[in-house]
Amino acid sequence: MAEIRGCEFPDDLMYDAELNVWFRDSGGGQFEAGLTAFGLALVGDLYMFNPRPVGREIEATKAFALVEVAKTVLSVRTPFACVVAEINTPLEITPFKVNRSPYLNWLVRLEPEDSVQARSVLLSGAAVAVRAHELMDLHAMVSFADFQRPLGSS
Repeated sequence: MAEIRGCEFPDDLMYDAELNVWFRDSGGGQFEAGLTAFGLALVGDLYMFNPRPVGREIEATKAFALVEVAKTVLSVRTPFACVVAEINTPLEITPFKVNRSPYLNWLVRLEPEDSVQARSVLLSGAAVAVRAHELMDLHAMVSFADFQRPLGSS
């Protein structure tokens, strides 16, 4: 597991370019998608999760869900074209579980239009560390522990 300034980025995951969303190959040509600890630290605790319906086609860079954090509604976007294959429906009722364990609680399963293209736009390995340093510098994040709000504080 990569740990950058105290923020964990599990090695078995892939990430969008903003490191807000993680993706895990769940087999069968699908990816589980969830929110990263880094992304949650930037916006605050998750209070509401409203996914697009199963079967919805999503264009690259468009939202697969809306989330409410700190009195703000944000779009959770996918960097590749896909179809919503499954929703983690218990999180619609108890979204705060993501705050406590962001890497154990996936939001949706997405089926990419082109899995090779999808993998090509996701970050993994050393690219994650390079991008994390860039984004942490941009947000003046010297230490994740000092920057983040306590997870699950809602």
